Amino acid sequence: MAAGAAALRPLAYDEGVSAPASPLAPSRRGEVLLLLFSVVFFLVLAEVVVRLTGAADPRPSPYPRVDTDRRERRPINSRGYRDFERTLAKPPGVRRVVSLGDSFAWGVGVEFDDTYGQRVERTLSRRRRTPWQVVSLAQPGMNSVGEGAQLASEGLAYEPDAVALGYVLNDSEDENAAEARRVEDWLVDKREQKTGSLRLFDRSALYRLVSTRVWATLENRRRIAGYKSMYAADYPGWIAGQRALRTMGGLCRERGIPFVVLIFPLFGNPLDESYPFPEIHAQVARAAAEAGAKVVDLLPRYRGLRWDILVVNGTEDEHPNEIAHRIAASALLKAIDEVVPGDPAPAKAR
Repeated sequence: MAAGAAALRPLAYDEGVSAPASPLAPSRRGEVLLLLFSVVFFLVLAEVVVRLTGAADPRPSPYPRVDTDRRERRPINSRGYRDFERTLAKPPGVRRVVSLGDSFAWGVGVEFDDTYGQRVERTLSRRRRTPWQVVSLAQPGMNSVGEGAQLASEGLAYEPDAVALGYVLNDSEDENAAEARRVEDWLVDKREQKTGSLRLFDRSALYRLVSTRVWATLENRRRIAGYKSMYAADYPGWIAGQRALRTMGGLCRERGIPFVVLIFPLFGNPLDESYPFPEIHAQVARAAAEAGAKVVDLLPRYRGLRWDILVVNGTEDEHPNEIAHRIAASALLKAIDEVVPGDPAPAKAR
């Protein structure tokens, strides 16, 4: 009985059995508190540094935006184009270029006199000593299919001596895909407006800096993938775009009119060796050349220049500004010299 009682007796701590450990030993608690304090201290320090350096603030564009006071929306002629009034019948002694394109050729954010079409008109008239007109049929939102129909229904009636198409890489976007993208962009804007006031973290400069960088990286990847998908061999928009290029080339060839295609880069990307779309430029150039066009890829003209001094307003508006239009005008002038008879003296676009 004594032996059994001894067996049931609780063991004392000094008999070699340790007491149950506490949920968090004092030394362990100290390590956790020190870690938390270090993290908080680092975040506070980083917040202070970001605020003092202004790293989270939007970077001003190195190019001072020109305040056009809405003059970039003028002139608009009776046919709805941003151009002077033009008669369909070509006046005696006048030579003409019909300019097709979208908002790049239209000149969003740029004074009318600074658009590449107007620069070409003035320079050709001056150096060839013959009145030239660049008849602009450009409209924001146009694509190759619309431009082909426009050339057939209206452009040729102006009796052009040359046709110039300003090609932008979104010209192959399928209309259904474009509408879906616009709806998605609208929904994203609405969601941001609805939740914007609820984001307490937005008061943190450090959070804004990190979240902006992450968003920009993801958005750029999405953008690159989206543009590349528009030039897959089976993409409906690209198939229709190639057909439109052949249509425009055929219409011009039947009438002996030179057809020039200017391929613009997307200015929201670095224009150095990291530019993500040179293969698309080459793809468009091949299609345009097969359609009978004189191809002018503008990417080499802009190569090595800072993209943010070539756009209207930094990342907020990536349309080409007057500097980019001046470069495009010089390239188009050179092409016209090569395809339209004449022996002009060398001159820069004015």
